[in-house]
This record gives sequence, C-alpha cells and structure tokens, in this order.
Amino acid sequence: MTLLTSVSGFAAFGVLVRTYALGLQKRPLFSNPSGHLLAAGVFGGVGYFFYNLQERQAAQIAEKKEILLKRRAQAENLAASE
Repeated sequence: MTLLTSVSGFAAFGVLVRTYALGLQKRPLFSNPSGHLLAAGVFGGVGYFFYNLQERQAAQIAEKKEILLKRRAQAENLAASE
C-alpha cells in the first residue's frame, strides 16, 4: 500500500467509526464536524504509523535475506572445496 492510501483509508475508517458511534447514541451525526476531523486525524496518524512500520519490517526482512543468502553461498563454497 502506498502512503496516501494507508493514511486516507485509516482516516475514512475513523470518520466511519465516529459516525457509527454517534448513530448508536442517537445523536445528530454531523452537528459537530470538529469531532469527525479529530477522528480522521487520529486514525490517519495510526495509518501513517502502520505504513512506516510495514516499510521498516520489509527493509529488515530484505536485510536478513541478504545475510542468509551470503551465508548459504559461503557454506556451499566451503562444502564444494572439501
């Protein structure tokens, strides 16, 4: 996922959660738009955090894979020379 889709998807989910909560309480859904903006901002921040977390994990996995491939090549060279 790209950064834009991650943040906007989580922000839309935040607005949906806020609207659903107000609907359950039978309060006017859009009487206080600042609450919706706050929910979108908080959930958008969570989406940004998860995007960065996913990017860091992918980089760590690629780094570990390179290390394992180098070790495998060294072991194969050692076994072939014996």
